[in-house]
Amino acid sequence: MRLCSFLLAADLVLAGLPAFAAAEPATAPLPAATADSLTEIQAGQTAGQLVVPLNKSRLLHLDRSYREISVGSKDVADAVPLSRNLIYVLGRKYGTTNLTIRGDGGTVLAVVDVVVTYDVSDLRQRLQELVPDEHVAVTPAGDSIVLSGQVSSGDHLHQIMTIADHFAPGKITNMLSVGGSQQVLLEMRFAEVERSALKDLGINTNLAYNDNRGSSVSSIMGTAAAAGGTFGAISGIFNSGQYNLSATLNALEKKGVVRTLAEPNLVALSGDTASFLAGGEFPIPVVQSINGAAPTVTIQYKDFGVGLGFTPTITGTDYINLVMNSEVSSLDNTAAISANGFTVPGLKVRRAKTTVELRDGQSFAIAGLLKNDFSNGISQYPWLGNIPILGTLFRSSNYQNDQTDLVVIITAHLVQPTLAKNLATPLSNLVLPTPSEHFGQGKVEDEGNNPAGTGEDQNHGYMLP
Repeated sequence: MRLCSFLLAADLVLAGLPAFAAAEPATAPLPAATADSLTEIQAGQTAGQLVVPLNKSRLLHLDRSYREISVGSKDVADAVPLSRNLIYVLGRKYGTTNLTIRGDGGTVLAVVDVVVTYDVSDLRQRLQELVPDEHVAVTPAGDSIVLSGQVSSGDHLHQIMTIADHFAPGKITNMLSVGGSQQVLLEMRFAEVERSALKDLGINTNLAYNDNRGSSVSSIMGTAAAAGGTFGAISGIFNSGQYNLSATLNALEKKGVVRTLAEPNLVALSGDTASFLAGGEFPIPVVQSINGAAPTVTIQYKDFGVGLGFTPTITGTDYINLVMNSEVSSLDNTAAISANGFTVPGLKVRRAKTTVELRDGQSFAIAGLLKNDFSNGISQYPWLGNIPILGTLFRSSNYQNDQTDLVVIITAHLVQPTLAKNLATPLSNLVLPTPSEHFGQGKVEDEGNNPAGTGEDQNHGYMLP
């Protein structure tokens, strides 16, 4: 009895095979394993978009049965019917094509734009592993990848762009912005220092800077190379945590071997340039003639002196990459030009460019910028003694006798802007007395209770006095 039942069931299965093969594909249930790659569309949709990663597939599910499908460019994508309402789409080449779905009688049910682009899931995972603290949006756009969002530092931005460029060389569109504290305060101190004190500080004006990042004074002196630059030396980097340079200079100033000439401050945004000129301008007559009229003489002014340009870039939590351009120009009477009663002196110009990397609060020193031609020029141009900062140096007999030198100390700080209410002035606590207090008690001011400025023990993005 059991054998007869088995044979009867087998006959029914074999008899039904031809009929199943001739029938249309039945509506299949949605595969649970491919739910993430499944796209639902409705009949009558004429402008949809399906994004397919290169060499990967997506499933397209229609809300009703279809009769046939056609792809505009099979080089870009291919489509295979899986059931009456399920279509398998494969990305073959970067580009865009369309998929037309027709029903009974050739009626167009839907037209889908198929975009084959990068699979950015691997790039997202790699960025999450290497820079987990940053939130970067990775979006495919045709044959390119768009990175958007905000990162905390320029160093992380560089890392992200390097990773993305390895993933898709030349196809990355950078729309990332850098947030956080992106202002740098540069504290400069111009000082006239005796040459003997320069050696005590570890500064040798006959030595050139030798790429010692974050080194101490002692290591700078042991590794400095012979001078090959246009002038003097960039002596080294002083770590304010291990070596209190400011306190040392103040102590030497009390002994009379150091004299501070000026202490200007500059604030620059990360990536922007801040410049400073310690010197003056001299007039240059320029003859102009317009439309055959009588020539006229106008005056233009040319800068000279010590010019410093700084371009800081924040490369980490507290690291500052500082590009420094220095230019020293002095009047040269031997290259003067005389015409129509005017004598215009020439210029001797020396330029240098260097890059240092500092941590927040570290300093570096520049020495040997000025040579004897400056001191010799004082006798030819006495008014050089009146120019800002350098004039005081030029009037010094010790400098003229080559016993002192100009040293510029630059200290870099990361700063943030603050509110005006947090800043205090000498008049913040001033309270005017009442007439009775003024005439009866002789008070010229009353005690105030203004908490402005309290708790602000950090550097901020404004010019300090």
